[in-house]
Amino acid sequence: MRIIHGAPSGRANYVIWAMKEMGLDFEINPVNPFKGETKKPEYLALNPLGQVPTLEEDGFILWESMAINFYLAKNYGAKNNGGSLLWSDDPREEAEITQWSLFGILYLDKQVVNYILHKMALPEDMRDPAQLPKIEKTLTPHLKVLDDHLSGKDYMLGGRFTLADLNLAAMLDYTRKSGFDFSPYANLQPWLARCLDRPARQEMNAKR
Repeated sequence: MRIIHGAPSGRANYVIWAMKEMGLDFEINPVNPFKGETKKPEYLALNPLGQVPTLEEDGFILWESMAINFYLAKNYGAKNNGGSLLWSDDPREEAEITQWSLFGILYLDKQVVNYILHKMALPEDMRDPAQLPKIEKTLTPHLKVLDDHLSGKDYMLGGRFTLADLNLAAMLDYTRKSGFDFSPYANLQPWLARCLDRPARQEMNAKR
């Protein structure tokens, strides 16, 4: 039995997308941190940080979205499941997947989540519109790095969709939904659309 604890609209979506790409069976326990559900003793027994997502797989417990996706992709994504090959058996490609995923966590993840929170997700009285230009300014140099890297490429590693694409596109989807202007990034914009148009992602969006 494989269970992902966390709301599909939050960071659990990174993991849900990966599992769908790999054709893995799973159940979702929609734990909601905004309702205090992550602070209940039974949840803290799984994740002592009281955060989401958390993976349960036949008694194995793992938290932190990137750690979960690395585990799943390395375990199941190095095999061709229905055309999806998220991981790599090549050490250099594996290093690149790790590099870009960590780049996303360090320089994109917190900023893009804060952007959608202050743009539309938080109750109106909790939003701070003054945060938006600050976040945009912080994101700009990192989006430029991505845009430059994607020049002449369909995907982050070149010719195929990997976990690096999935992780980064899942993060940037927050800003896309908020109406963030990606038009200055001629390479990033079509890459993001290409990733988010994948059947597994479209299926996720249809079920939300």
